[in-house]
Amino acid sequence: MTQEMTVKQKRLFDMTQPLDDSGCWIWQGQVSNSGYGRIMVSDTDNTVKMVSAQAASYQQFIAEVPDGYLVKQSCGSRLCINPQHLMLLKI
Repeated sequence: MTQEMTVKQKRLFDMTQPLDDSGCWIWQGQVSNSGYGRIMVSDTDNTVKMVSAQAASYQQFIAEVPDGYLVKQSCGSRLCINPQHLMLLKI
């Protein structure tokens, strides 16, 4: 990353194992039964909820995830949270 990370961005990044060959940031935290990373986050009203690690990464590094969209990995790795590998998918 070329710019300084925020506290929340660093928290996410510190829970990954970056891979040099693919550029993936492999999630090392909790994993759901479907094989995707997940993490507890606080909303603006301090409500705590479980979200996918890729959605948390998208939100912290890119923008809010719009209603009606999911965040998917373009690299195909379910545990990757590299914002450069994330894309929105309309549901």
